[in-house]
Amino acid sequence: MGKRQTGVARWLVMLLQIVWGTVWGISGAVAQEGNAGPERSQPKPEVLFAVGEWPPMITENVPGFGIHTERVTEAFVAMGYRVRYIFLPWRRAYELTARGEYAATFSWIWTPERSAEIIYPDHPVARAYQKGFYKKSRFPDGLEIDRIADLDPLGLRPVGVASYWYEVEFRRHGIEADIVTSSEAAWRFLDAGRADIFFEEEQVGWQDMKRILGEEAVANYTTTQPVQSDDMFILFSRNHPMGPALRDAFDRFLDTPNGQSMCRRWGVCKKSGENQSVPN
Repeated sequence: MGKRQTGVARWLVMLLQIVWGTVWGISGAVAQEGNAGPERSQPKPEVLFAVGEWPPMITENVPGFGIHTERVTEAFVAMGYRVRYIFLPWRRAYELTARGEYAATFSWIWTPERSAEIIYPDHPVARAYQKGFYKKSRFPDGLEIDRIADLDPLGLRPVGVASYWYEVEFRRHGIEADIVTSSEAAWRFLDAGRADIFFEEEQVGWQDMKRILGEEAVANYTTTQPVQSDDMFILFSRNHPMGPALRDAFDRFLDTPNGQSMCRRWGVCKKSGENQSVPN
């Protein structure tokens, strides 16, 4: 009885040694795999973009954060970055980027004033068609406008949003305007009859109108001809440590076959030095 127990015990010990050796070997391989992982795959650098609400192009309320935001994400992920979007009032988004608290902001058209404060890339991410929205009942014969300068002889008073492209144009042409802090305020100002016209990117304008004033408002409004057609850009900070390098990396990427494929889908495969829009 005792000898048989000893034999069984020895057999169990040998079996345990075999099993333990196998488990130890597997565990060692997993540990080596885990240790090797971080060395092979370093965390991707993160880029913080300061942006504002501009649906459907940029908005916190949909997956992907809007049409323009999806393009920026697509490009920078392909370049090897992680992206994060900080939603702020537009003026603050621009000012904090210019100051260097954020690496970049989008989407902005080219102006001489901005180009002195911030870095423009060669490649745009979109093209905007700016039109004037007005009430049919206020101007039943329509408005023949295809440039900002046309407002003055017609005696029209516009409403606009602070920091938008037309502020400079209003000043340049001596046009008095009511400037408010948001597109929602501008639409309500216009709808109340306190202004004659509001300029906005066409697709954005119709969507904002429906969202703010309701679907039924669409029948009450119409638009002018485009007063301006502009490339829209990511603006990179001169004062952020990553700003200049990110601009260069973005332009290099958009010059690659992969980048060119993207910008063809976006419909904006051209450089800022070519066909640069000149404000009217």
